[in-house]
Amino acid sequence: MPGTLSGVRVLVTRPTDPESDFIALLEKRGAAVTSLPLVQIGPPPDERALQTAVDSAERFDWVAFTSAAGVDSFTRRRTHKLPGGVPKIAAVGPATARAIEASFGRAPDLIPARFSGEALADALLARGTIGTILIVQAADARPALSARLRNAGNAVTTVAAYSTVEVRPADLQERLAACDAVVLASPSAAHALVHGLGESRAIATLRGKLIACIGPVTLLEARGLGLHVEIVPEASTLPALVEALCAYYSSRPPKR
Repeated sequence: MPGTLSGVRVLVTRPTDPESDFIALLEKRGAAVTSLPLVQIGPPPDERALQTAVDSAERFDWVAFTSAAGVDSFTRRRTHKLPGGVPKIAAVGPATARAIEASFGRAPDLIPARFSGEALADALLARGTIGTILIVQAADARPALSARLRNAGNAVTTVAAYSTVEVRPADLQERLAACDAVVLASPSAAHALVHGLGESRAIATLRGKLIACIGPVTLLEARGLGLHVEIVPEASTLPALVEALCAYYSSRPPKR
């Protein structure tokens, strides 16, 4: 059926996220989904630094969240609500924005048109003089967001809200052999996939498998690891990724 994933075996490598319900989106379009998370959320590397940042959040002009996991980590450590309108809150994309609304009872003040750290920095700078900014991010976050804001003269504080831990399932090769497409929703998932297979064997093992990345940041990491990526949606969202997969397979059925 055009526009569906009927008969396509999709391997999902991201942790299960009830908020996005990515697997349900794929199954609704007919995909046979195997969930095999290759990364999981771990504790922050410096609990004291995180708690200090959380407790002093209202001293900043802006708090910028780069993931829903960061929002969750921040909320669990916050003992009282943030004052309305102070600080202003920025979200890197719609999933993070939904987490902010659920946790804080208010929509973020800013979401960039494109969902990346660079785009978030540009959107903040477009507001004019920003001032003090707290960035709540992963321990292995790319420095692009903080660097761009600092270079523009802002006082930026970054804090690691959680760590990203690679998972190496013993049956990874068997699961890959039984799938048509592999979905990578983060740079860390791309690294975990290659490390789990072994860098010397990864490219050969993945030959003939469709690799889909959620956005340009993940694409760059995957390509840097030697992976051949065929699908990247225009919008860096999970629903857009599902639509891109459907468009691909509507004209090119999965190989058997």
